[in-house]
Amino acid sequence: MKNFTALELEFVRITTSEYPSSELMKNFAITAYERNIQLSIHGSLYINLAALENSKIELAKEHIKQGLRVAEAASANLIFHAGYFQNLSHEVAIKKAITLLNSLNIQNPSKIFLETPGKANSIGDLSELLEIATHTGVQIGIDWGHLYARTQGGIREPKDILHVITMIENTIDQKYFHMHISGIEYTKKGEKRHLSFVDSEFPLELVISTLQDVGITGTLICESPTRWERDTELIVKLLQGEEIVIPRRKRTTLLDYFK
Repeated sequence: MKNFTALELEFVRITTSEYPSSELMKNFAITAYERNIQLSIHGSLYINLAALENSKIELAKEHIKQGLRVAEAASANLIFHAGYFQNLSHEVAIKKAITLLNSLNIQNPSKIFLETPGKANSIGDLSELLEIATHTGVQIGIDWGHLYARTQGGIREPKDILHVITMIENTIDQKYFHMHISGIEYTKKGEKRHLSFVDSEFPLELVISTLQDVGITGTLICESPTRWERDTELIVKLLQGEEIVIPRRKRTTLLDYFK
């Protein structure tokens, strides 16, 4: 893989004591800068902004603090999921999320991006994340694969992509977009697993061409399981204007069961 200019470091399944030192992250950032690579940090999957137990609330806070520390040392943004509703109403879960984030007194909340989730039981719909962002100063991280899964394949035309971007820009005046992209498999409950673009019906070419037409400013991270082998390079080629035909899985319809 070559020609990529962004790299996301994953701290998704570590304990709060396992985060690297700030000095190490600064040195890593220098190496990345020398190679023209923009770093970002993927925060812990143990963060649940709507946690019920005090121990899990404190755990979420500590992971956010540690994530912000390593992100600052690496001159990077921090992106993570908001968590799960559990048995809470959507309204209560969102209020808890806002309260938790504001309790941290984050100096620069715009360095945090809340990721759009793929599972239906996760916080939240774009409107829910925007409500949290409006009251905390954080921004929205768009995962196009997750949105595709959560909307049951709802990205079919440029207008579907433009709607997401416009809704964010009009609500919180966001200028910089941190984004993820991958093939995806989904069920009626939303995301099941990430796939390579070849093995997925995800409309990669549509998303890339629309983002280019919009002229969006930001970072696009490939999260497919074959990102190192081929998928990141595939995105780079599309961004560079190469015409590529991706042999991919066809969308399954009811008619397929009667053939």
